[in-house]
Amino acid sequence: MKEKQLARAKRIALLWLLGAAVLFIIATVGEKIPALMPWSTLIGFIKMVSEAALIGGLADWFAVTALFKPIPPRYPIPHTNIVAANKHTIAQNLSEFVQEKFFHPEAIATLVRQSQPAQAVSKWLLYPGNAEKTARFAGDTVRGALTLVNDQKISDLFTTNLKKMLSRIDLSPLAGGTLEVLTREGRHQQLLDQLIAKAAALLQRPAAQQFITEKLHQWLKTEHRRLERFLPTAWLSEQGARVATQAIVSTIEDINADPDHPLRKRFDQYVAQLINDVENDPALADKLNSIRDRLLDNAVLHNYMSQILDDLRQRLDADLQATDSRLQSHMVTMLHDMAHTLATREEASHTVNNYITQAAAYVAPQVSEFLTRHIRTTIENWDEQEMAAQIELNIGKDLQKVRINGTLVGGLIGGILFLIELGIGQVLVA
Repeated sequence: MKEKQLARAKRIALLWLLGAAVLFIIATVGEKIPALMPWSTLIGFIKMVSEAALIGGLADWFAVTALFKPIPPRYPIPHTNIVAANKHTIAQNLSEFVQEKFFHPEAIATLVRQSQPAQAVSKWLLYPGNAEKTARFAGDTVRGALTLVNDQKISDLFTTNLKKMLSRIDLSPLAGGTLEVLTREGRHQQLLDQLIAKAAALLQRPAAQQFITEKLHQWLKTEHRRLERFLPTAWLSEQGARVATQAIVSTIEDINADPDHPLRKRFDQYVAQLINDVENDPALADKLNSIRDRLLDNAVLHNYMSQILDDLRQRLDADLQATDSRLQSHMVTMLHDMAHTLATREEASHTVNNYITQAAAYVAPQVSEFLTRHIRTTIENWDEQEMAAQIELNIGKDLQKVRINGTLVGGLIGGILFLIELGIGQVLVA
């Protein structure tokens, strides 16, 4: 298609040039015919217009053709076949242009911000059938990943590299950092409050009371058999359980109500000491790493985890293959909910747009280097003449209009010059 369009554009430009040449020949011959002498001024005008048009058309033909072909082909003059001769420069300049103008962080951020991706995604997902298509695509992607993981060679490669990576991790700073995060701003005390409240509620349940009573009764029968014959052990056990529970609950309430309770302070000291030991005690560090190595080398644990993962993979694969897949159904519901939220809550869509814009502006420079290098390498690997032919094929049709314009503009300038010359002659004669 492009070849036909280019050939047609070349024919039209050539016809304009031939038309100027024919007019030039006719006018030149007409000047020599005595019978046409009364029309000499008009013939001279036509000749100069056609001559200038012919020169302009030929000049632009040379300029356009010199971009893509050597002129003449065998012994070309300088500054022809420009595209092929400057392949490396074109590759470098084009890649730099794309990187600076298309992948500049500000340009990418402006493009993403103006496109409002959150609203666009919401509108697309709310269109009938699109959420289902997305869920099916995601399901197929997960199935493909599961199939890949199920391949024994891939699985062994993944497992081997994961074990190597985990074996290089020093657990001391990791464990210490984790404990610091968990205890920052008194978070461990908040957890302690929850545990205390749960323990108090659990102790006050009838089932817990009955359990403690039974244990005390059993202890009296076992440890004090003689006393058990004379004392009401059942009553004592019941009362003992009640008293013990009340004492424990009372202590728990005291701890819960007092932020500076001694037990809380001892708990803080214990946690601080634990963090310090984890980070600085070589013996504890060796112990943690030893536990890690034993877990990594534990064949029973590996086999157990492998069976669990295999069962999970089979269940996921079976569900995703089903026509009434529950996972895909849940995913469709989630996508619809997300789309409705983005469509109805402006602050949510605004936040999503800001995050996407920031992410795009951050990623653009990282990606641009790869893409521009790919553009540069691809162009440099092209054959020079093939590259010139491909560029001419894509933009040559429009360049033929330059030849036509050159013919027309040249003729117009020739006509203007003829009229100026005629006017000067008339002034001088007068």
